Amino acid sequence: MIVGKESTGKTCLLKRLLKEDISNVTSTDGVDTVVRRCKINIADGSWIIGKDIDDDKVDRIKRALSPLVMQDDSTTQSKVNLYKNNDKKILVLPEDLLSNVFSTPTVNTTSNQYALCELWDFAGQKEFYATHQAFLTSSAVYLVVANMEDDIRKQGLGQCFADYQNIGEYVDFWFDSIHCHRTTDKRARNMHLDPPIILVFTGKDKYDKEADLKKRKKELNDQLDQVLGLQSKYHHLHKKWYLSNLTDTDEEFVKLQHAISETARKMDNWGNAFPLKWILLEHLIEINKNDGKNIINLNDMSKLAKHHDINILEKDELLLFLRFQHNVGNIIFFENIPDLIILKPQWLADAFRCLVSDRIDDSSLHYLEDWTLFTRQGKISESLITKLFETKDGSQFLGQKNNLHKVMEKLDILVKIENSNYYIMPSQMPSSTFEDICREFGILTPKCERTSWLCFKFIFLPPSFFNHISAWFIKEYIPSNVASDSTSVALYRGICVFDIDRSGVTKILVTMSTDTIALQVLSFSEKTQTFG
Repeated sequence: MIVGKESTGKTCLLKRLLKEDISNVTSTDGVDTVVRRCKINIADGSWIIGKDIDDDKVDRIKRALSPLVMQDDSTTQSKVNLYKNNDKKILVLPEDLLSNVFSTPTVNTTSNQYALCELWDFAGQKEFYATHQAFLTSSAVYLVVANMEDDIRKQGLGQCFADYQNIGEYVDFWFDSIHCHRTTDKRARNMHLDPPIILVFTGKDKYDKEADLKKRKKELNDQLDQVLGLQSKYHHLHKKWYLSNLTDTDEEFVKLQHAISETARKMDNWGNAFPLKWILLEHLIEINKNDGKNIINLNDMSKLAKHHDINILEKDELLLFLRFQHNVGNIIFFENIPDLIILKPQWLADAFRCLVSDRIDDSSLHYLEDWTLFTRQGKISESLITKLFETKDGSQFLGQKNNLHKVMEKLDILVKIENSNYYIMPSQMPSSTFEDICREFGILTPKCERTSWLCFKFIFLPPSFFNHISAWFIKEYIPSNVASDSTSVALYRGICVFDIDRSGVTKILVTMSTDTIALQVLSFSEKTQTFG
């Protein structure tokens, strides 16, 4: 998974790893997944790159069944059953699944063993940061990409809130995001935490003299120590790499390929054994993907799993399989949204792109009052959601709009406002300062009685966590109206004000700093308040 702020060369880096031309590269819009393009030789770490790379399932089955002898008869023809459900989706169910697997063309004629490698390129625009959580996983190797010329240190608390658009410039932000997916806080013998990070600095060509390059490397190392030193998330860092996408030879990128391979081999989940029938169910899912299916429900997945060659009959065993497939990025699966098992993660990325992309340029939207509310306050209506799906050729998503709402609400990308046709998108809430909020509400004036602060201090607190905090409060309380504008609500990045009761007299102020969530009760009653 390749992450980092925009314009650091992430997409160029991906293309150089795949030995492709970079002359017409455009920045990523959302998430782009590159599948079936490369696999890694387990023995020597070398990458095999091509089109529609096979995943060696025949070889995996043969190894698993060894010393049994399996006949590879490429002329075997298997019957195919088509199952039609109430949604008019057709499941493809080959009657003899093993024959279907072994009739699949394979280019692996050597005795080498391979690991299939997928590359995921994440957009660096701030609009997409909230959606990344749907795809990030503990099973990936992360390339965090930064420009060598950029300062990677935090510039104070303002970078969390008022200047949020620049938060992606800070390596700390990406380490925070990845650290959320750690499987354990216990470090391995090599002192590293999973998932591993390779920090890739691009723009090496800007430093012509060796002395200048050496000096800059030292400055970056010092900054890293200042930002991450003595913090557990620093232990995700496995390697640092310095590259030029423009001038470095292919040999330099081959070295990075080997570094990725070597890093993957050290992960705790490398080489784990799983039931052989999972390969057959993977293959059956792949057949249906190739037949054009992007999504199915749990009931249909259960029918695939009950194929007589697979024979997964128990729901718990199927859920175990689905969790594993989700963790390794093959599918997207949420147990409390069983009607939406996403076979192609790119489909979900494209759905998110309809709502959060910074490239929405349909001028007809810009005259709508709903569009103004969305861009100014992060407040989005049901009708605008529908229009955005339609605008970005998202008609394919309209039939799944209810399930997509459930996904986005589960991830706190959207929060429904009670008794309203509007949602709040916490990641799109506008910025403000604590001083401006105090002035707007008269918090520092005699008419406002305040409790002391209740503070929760964290060792590890990603700025994006406030999205989840504010989402919880929006579900529980009524956002306060801003005094100067009755149509605006006091929901800002890092600072929110809510009415505790319908009178609007008593409010709760919720705010966040670098490592602290703080809450304070405010009273604007004319009666004297005695706070405990």
